[in-house]
Amino acid sequence: MRSVHLLLLASGALVILIMLDKAVAGKEEDNQLVLVDTQEDEEESTVVDIEPSNPSPVDPNQVFIPTEEWQTVQTDQVLLPGLHVRLNLQTGLKEAKLLDGDDGMKYMQAVEKLRRTGHTGFTKTIVASPQSDSENKIDAKQEEDHVSMQIRDDIIEALKNIRSEDGKTPEELIKEAETTKKEFRSFEELKKDFDELELNMETDMDTLTRLIEQYRLADSDSHRITLLEDLEYLVHQFDNAITFVDLGGLEVIVKPGLNSTSVAVKESILHLVGSAVQSNPKVQIAALEAGLLHLLIQAVSHDIHDDVARKAVFALSCLVRGFPYGQQVLLQHGGLEVLRKVFDRNDWQSLTTQLKIVSLLHDLLVERAQAEGERHQQLNQLKLDDYVVTGGWCPAVSSLLAAASFDRRDRRYDMGAALRSEMPLRPDHDTVDKVIAAMGSMVKVCRYHFHEALPLLRNLASTYDDLAYKEQFQDDDDGGHALFKSLAEMISSLVRDIRGKSEL
Repeated sequence: MRSVHLLLLASGALVILIMLDKAVAGKEEDNQLVLVDTQEDEEESTVVDIEPSNPSPVDPNQVFIPTEEWQTVQTDQVLLPGLHVRLNLQTGLKEAKLLDGDDGMKYMQAVEKLRRTGHTGFTKTIVASPQSDSENKIDAKQEEDHVSMQIRDDIIEALKNIRSEDGKTPEELIKEAETTKKEFRSFEELKKDFDELELNMETDMDTLTRLIEQYRLADSDSHRITLLEDLEYLVHQFDNAITFVDLGGLEVIVKPGLNSTSVAVKESILHLVGSAVQSNPKVQIAALEAGLLHLLIQAVSHDIHDDVARKAVFALSCLVRGFPYGQQVLLQHGGLEVLRKVFDRNDWQSLTTQLKIVSLLHDLLVERAQAEGERHQQLNQLKLDDYVVTGGWCPAVSSLLAAASFDRRDRRYDMGAALRSEMPLRPDHDTVDKVIAAMGSMVKVCRYHFHEALPLLRNLASTYDDLAYKEQFQDDDDGGHALFKSLAEMISSLVRDIRGKSEL
């Protein structure tokens, strides 16, 4: 019997395995290994060539001696039945070995009989006919192409039977896709319908132009606030903020809006300004040229509504942070002195605005300390430390510690202060965090002024140490221990810096 197998050897060679058995009958092409069946008993068979009409004697010395490993069969060697034979398609050489599990004894008995009697006892046998290398390669190529085509056909047939997750064959999926395609219109058809309805896509610039014009014509504060919210959303995008300025948004909307009698409109305007100028040098320069910095400082210091003042500090911070030229204008035009006057108000309502101003001053000092290269030189030339000392910022900032005092524990004092519109004795911990952070950035130039605050600082450090200790034993700790521990360490570090020593 003859069977063909594909094998991929370690060397990468593709081979065809030809299995020979004694029970195969048939006729093969020339120059191939064949085994012709016989009606006689195996014991009575004799050795013949591939041409049965012209038998030729077999030289015992030309008989191929197999082992369990593959060996190359020479062109003049004789192969007796019962071997595993293959044709290497890469080299074109025939190779043979014993069948798996065969010890070769029966084969060697046939070889021995051939040597003694001149025949093997078989009537038919196999002779490895001589064949040129070019013919071997041609036959190997043809056989390889045939097998490749057969594999391709088998794969295509197998793919046809593969079903999707919902159990459908490829043919069924194709039909379903064609049916679905008929149910929906193409993009060109949809585009044509939109053109007929005169629905066109609006760019951001078109939207900004439309909103600015609508704001100019708006006749109610509620309508203006809605338009300002839409504009604020758009100017978050860098290019849109520049477009807003180019379209005259500062002159048409911002400057008139800051003079509005509506508190809600002012707040929306300030929110819009902060979003537009933040980290956008072109818009920051345009805002300075339009005189917005002066208007923002006025809103912080003179507006009677604390919500407007807080929004103005937000917009002012966005305008000058990370912008050395903006900080220069702020200092040269007395901006810090005006902001400092907010701390002269002895009322609780101004506390939030004061903390935002302190945070702004802290950010400017930290920015200068962390700056490098040319930016560092620009910020150093502003002499911010001198403005801090001469402007009275050291006692102003340290005075906020009174709002963080824990000396009087009775809750009634807080309630009484609230009823009298005075500063309460127990603000939230965010107040302590901001004040201590600001004092830490100012300690080098304000050490002398901060000495008076040492008793209160020690008391705060002890209090937060106590709170951190208690919090770590709570089952429902939601980060309180880490917060109190951090605040205690910040305060202790500030005390050491004020004293100029390495211990509390």
